[in-house]
Amino acid sequence: MRLTFLAIIALLSTHSFSQITFEHGTLNEALKKAKEAKKPLFVDVFAVWCGPCKQMAATAFVDPEVTAFYNSNFISLKLDGEKNDGPEVMRKYGISAYPTLLYFNANGELVAKVVGGQQAKQLLAKGKEVLNPEGNPVFLANKTYQKSKKKREDLKAFVKVLSDNEHDSLTKYAAEYYQKYPNLDLKDPVELQVFNSAVHDYKSPLSKEFLNNEENVKNQDAYLGKINDYFMTTFQQAKAANDFEIMQNMVVEIYPYLQKCDIPDLPSQADYMEYVKSQFVR
Repeated sequence: MRLTFLAIIALLSTHSFSQITFEHGTLNEALKKAKEAKKPLFVDVFAVWCGPCKQMAATAFVDPEVTAFYNSNFISLKLDGEKNDGPEVMRKYGISAYPTLLYFNANGELVAKVVGGQQAKQLLAKGKEVLNPEGNPVFLANKTYQKSKKKREDLKAFVKVLSDNEHDSLTKYAAEYYQKYPNLDLKDPVELQVFNSAVHDYKSPLSKEFLNNEENVKNQDAYLGKINDYFMTTFQQAKAANDFEIMQNMVVEIYPYLQKCDIPDLPSQADYMEYVKSQFVR
């Protein structure tokens, strides 16, 4: 989706008047303020160079509904993980990735930890869950699942609720589902979500099935999102092995699927390979 220049200006104008009000002191100072206000504390642990942190700051943190909810119900803190008491907080709470979001109750007890950038809907759902865990559909679904015999249909029902609510536990339970029941039916909406969350190998039979299904190409956001997932996973593997050939093989195999999509100014495979190589050697 492309925004016109005027649409972008309008978006920025809207966002400039609505944003989460963040404290910028230490964690202890924020915990004290939260206790005095009898409110829970929301902490965004970020780094200035972190892309997903900037993305969340420009989208979820300025969403009007998120802003109104968090400003009314939380004390919020932005904490640079590399400055002041940031490194100490990172060690104490086992933080190894940016952004990481921490939620404390009014008594200063950590009640939730979310790793990775969140969309507005996810941030809102998590905030509501922290305020009222027993009234949250995920809490109720988890309670039902834990009391069940944990058969396939039980886990599937739980995964559906996690998916519907874009909950941060989806990755964990989708992986569990895939490990137990690897023969997924990609025509089933819940098992398709399991596939999207748990299968990251572009060479797997399920990935081939997904990529070669012309119906999936019609939903280009989801289709390209999955290709990007393969790209990032393979890129990390190649960097860890210091072997660009892993990426070369991936580009050769994935490029024809990019051609199926309506991508303006898609570079040639050779030019795309050069771009990938330039990113790899940085």
